[in-house]
Amino acid sequence: MKKQLTAALLLGSLSFASQAQSSDWTLRVHGAHISPNDDSSQVLGNDGVGVDSASGLAFSISKAINRDWSVELQAALPFSHDINGTGAIDGLPIGDTKHLPPTLNALYHLNDVWHLGLGVNYTLFFDEQTSDALTNALGADSTALKLDDSVGLAAKVGFDYPLTENWSLSGGVYYMDIDTDADVLVNGEVATTVDVEIDPWVALFGISTKF
Repeated sequence: MKKQLTAALLLGSLSFASQAQSSDWTLRVHGAHISPNDDSSQVLGNDGVGVDSASGLAFSISKAINRDWSVELQAALPFSHDINGTGAIDGLPIGDTKHLPPTLNALYHLNDVWHLGLGVNYTLFFDEQTSDALTNALGADSTALKLDDSVGLAAKVGFDYPLTENWSLSGGVYYMDIDTDADVLVNGEVATTVDVEIDPWVALFGISTKF
């Protein structure tokens, strides 16, 4: 019985290894620049807030399903954004936040270079901080900022231009639907909640490799 079980496990492992070796995985490493197309509701009786651009390192891994389709998981190192006032409070530093934007995509390959992607983005905000300028402007003892996480659609146009059999120049453009509710706390109490539509364009450029 033990011999039969060992043989079955061995055959299963060999079968899995054979499938893995014949699979088509692509790893992409990109420099990324996020340009928010932002809008917000009024904050503390003034016009609103804006989110500045940010740059960082992004990477993804995709698995080919067939010649035309693959599934991609996009990730990145944390991005950091400054948040500033707009309108009547234009230029007032509100604070800053970090975020992680993992995205799961279905990719349709138009040819050996270009692909289109559609997926779901989950944006996790963390390490939110308000500025001393905001605290002083409000005449408060303390202020704080809390941003809700976001779930939305993402669309992508990407390319992998072959340099060698396994290496390519890689890049693309994303549009992401990112909306969040931002609570502004003054002296420990929620003073206002601001609806912020970030909806960024994301430009990517780097390299990719198949394995």
